[in-house]
Amino acid sequence: MQLPPRARTWTVGLGLHLATVAVALVAVVCLTVERRAMSGTFDESNHLAAGLEWWQFGTYTMWTENPPLPRLAVAALPYLHGMRLPARAEWEPKTHDWDRSWQVGTDLLYAGDGFEQNLARARLGILPFFLLALASAWALAGGRRRPLAGFVAVGLTATLPSLVAHGALATTDVAFAGTFLLATLALARWCERPSVPRALALGAAAGLGLLCKLSMLAFFPVVAACFAGARALARLPIIPAPNGAPAPSRSIGAGAQLGIAVFGAALMTWAGYLFSVGRVDAFAPEVKDWLQLLPPVAERHGLTGWLLRTPMPMPELVHGIRFLMAHDAAGHDAYLLGHTSKDGFLAFYPLALLVKAPLPLLIVFAAALPFLRGRRPELWLAQGLALSILGLLVVSLRSHVNLGIRHVFVVLPLAAVAAARVLDGLVAGPGAGTSPVPPRVRRFIAAGLVVVVAVQTGTLLASHGRLLGSFNVLAGRDPATVLLDSDLDWGQDLFALRRELRSRNVNELKIAFFGTLRLCRHELPPLTGLIPGQPATGWIAISENYYRHRSTFMLLKNPCDPKSTYARKEVPPTPFAWLRAHTPVVIAGSSVRLYYIDPVTAAALPAAAMGNR
Repeated sequence: MQLPPRARTWTVGLGLHLATVAVALVAVVCLTVERRAMSGTFDESNHLAAGLEWWQFGTYTMWTENPPLPRLAVAALPYLHGMRLPARAEWEPKTHDWDRSWQVGTDLLYAGDGFEQNLARARLGILPFFLLALASAWALAGGRRRPLAGFVAVGLTATLPSLVAHGALATTDVAFAGTFLLATLALARWCERPSVPRALALGAAAGLGLLCKLSMLAFFPVVAACFAGARALARLPIIPAPNGAPAPSRSIGAGAQLGIAVFGAALMTWAGYLFSVGRVDAFAPEVKDWLQLLPPVAERHGLTGWLLRTPMPMPELVHGIRFLMAHDAAGHDAYLLGHTSKDGFLAFYPLALLVKAPLPLLIVFAAALPFLRGRRPELWLAQGLALSILGLLVVSLRSHVNLGIRHVFVVLPLAAVAAARVLDGLVAGPGAGTSPVPPRVRRFIAAGLVVVVAVQTGTLLASHGRLLGSFNVLAGRDPATVLLDSDLDWGQDLFALRRELRSRNVNELKIAFFGTLRLCRHELPPLTGLIPGQPATGWIAISENYYRHRSTFMLLKNPCDPKSTYARKEVPPTPFAWLRAHTPVVIAGSSVRLYYIDPVTAAALPAAAMGNR
């Protein structure tokens, strides 16, 4: 017996909602497995130490370029389990080198219950933000009113390898993605029907985003402008009458509501800084031997000097903004397509997204673009999201700090939501405000969307253990020739290397490993440092960052001594070029090349093959 149309629609909707929950659970399981599989990445110890300062001392002075919300979430469980910073005199940023917070945080990870247990607790603090990103994507796509759109948006977001991988780390990027999507949702709802409660929700969400990353100050105005442009394109009022009231005098105007939203954002942000009041010049004036954050004392005159000396709310935020601006002005070592640059690359983020985003998402988004044309009111939000993607990429082009797509991967959920809304409108057919589509074509599109989500889910599962270094086929067979750093080699594969060494019964290893870990405390065979410029034989492990000569930062002379780093002048320009004559036995994870070079075979090679080139 065939169900009546209404019952059939309800049944299909229920099935799609259950499928949405199922794909979200698959992503959470993958994230949980990945959390245990990855060793500590470069920035996690710093975030842990800064979060502990917030909980333990009620202050926030460590590396203020990163706001506190993700960091206090990372430190919450370790703090509840008794983890504590040493006395302030041992790590005070004004009197210690820039890397002291990394060293203190790393020391704490190895204390107490041990490195792996402590790290797992810290990483658990980011899971709520990952779930927030999925919930916000679902709501932006239409929520329970549009089950197919919700399924596609959540399916394509939850199975993003980069989002899952960073969601498994104790870092700030997924926290920003979650709160940014929440703020975008709040903005969309306020645009559709302004009201004081929605303005307050918008302000609170924007404040949470700012508490995760200072790039919120650049990114969110872009989204607001793109939303306004999309509403104008659709011939909708840029800001409708508050509460739909015909007489604006009876309600608070939209301009006043925006003021309420700004006030709410400021209040939420101030709360994240524990309602602090103080002077900006009370914070570290510089990152020694790298960045000048505040003017020298002799130059602190006029308005600048007065602002630095005057007590104000949230001086940590002001100091953090100066930190971010100084960092961008100074640049940061970046790598793209085999080249390095201190000033970054104009094409970095577009190209990085092109090779890191899963092909199913790229295909679905490209398929939806032709249907984004027109002035139909029901398309305004999808058009606004598509414009936001373009706007965010344009804003990011000028950045001199190109450390990975994690800084901009929030555009991928926006693409998933935009495509989901547009293609769901085609499936809904006449009466849903879209151009008529034959029923057979609608069924084909719906089935195709389900297949696309299934394929991307399979891609996620197939990339288990190397999600951080996952690329699509556009990157080629050797993605390390395209990107490095947090897109491929962020120190996450020490556990993978350990498994490979055990399976091959390696009893001695020469190593050049990129990261901040205490290598000799991870049950590895006896280690010696791989010496720059000197060919070696036997078992050799080297991180891609060092093999590709991107950087020799944190390269250790003695793997058991984290302070035994090489000075820049001690390292030749291409210190490990001699390894190009050899083929690795295996790539551990996605970033550590493991070689066995037989001494007899090596002796027979031409000197040019074994020496530097």
